[in-house]
Amino acid sequence: MTMTLTTACDALATARRYCDQRCFAYHASWRFFRRTGLKGNPTWHTGFYRTALTNWSPSTGRLRVLIAGAADETVLVTLERLVNRHRHRLEVHLIDTCPTPLHLARAHAHWSGLHLTERLDRAPQLATCVPPFDLILTDGLLSLLPTPGQRAETITRLVQLLADQGMLLYTTRVAGDAGVLEYDRLGRRITAATALLTWPGPPHQRLRMARSLRERPSRPAPFTTAEEITSSFASHFAHVRTYTRKAPHSLPLALAPSVRAGVGSTSVGVAATHGSAP
Repeated sequence: MTMTLTTACDALATARRYCDQRCFAYHASWRFFRRTGLKGNPTWHTGFYRTALTNWSPSTGRLRVLIAGAADETVLVTLERLVNRHRHRLEVHLIDTCPTPLHLARAHAHWSGLHLTERLDRAPQLATCVPPFDLILTDGLLSLLPTPGQRAETITRLVQLLADQGMLLYTTRVAGDAGVLEYDRLGRRITAATALLTWPGPPHQRLRMARSLRERPSRPAPFTTAEEITSSFASHFAHVRTYTRKAPHSLPLALAPSVRAGVGSTSVGVAATHGSAP
């Protein structure tokens, strides 16, 4: 079974209990963004994952997987679908800087019978991760790191964690000529409204959070092209293969002005290995 029983109300309650002011609005509104297709999520990259893993032959015995960063349990559900024939061998280690996705993933793993450990951790240290891992999944992790040095350190650490015959799968989206991802401004308005209406704090906190979220500038993108992402990994891994997709993953994305004008975002997937080519 690969569905999840966690509801939007469960996710909101978990965010209200565990998130601090820095990440509450993001996690509290994430179910809405994922289900409406306004923002990217791991299910959008399923085609890339499936293609990259087509000729992957993991060693026998336990299959150790690292998920570095998650918004909720979606990446865990996606992993189960991809390697369902190996699920009895899976040992998954999930890390994030916030307890909320860890608790959501734990609830799903308990329900589905998946072997999961989850820990608070952050890049580039990834201190709770004990190598080797046969498979590493991370979606947009490098985009959250503010400096080139931190991004390089994180990739170096991932190299250290990957087994000799393992595979790293990195996914992200790069903005087109528009400069920002689709629905960036709308997304900030929705997260601001979420903070204003649902943050479990006094009114002055909710107002301050909402104003900050609404007025906050877009996060600078560390990469503007798929080639830049490929280059970052190519200097650390023996073999790197990059997959791109311009076609929109959802109806809202297809209707976005930048996509209709031909300058929309591109989904990028990188498969990297130490040994044989992915």
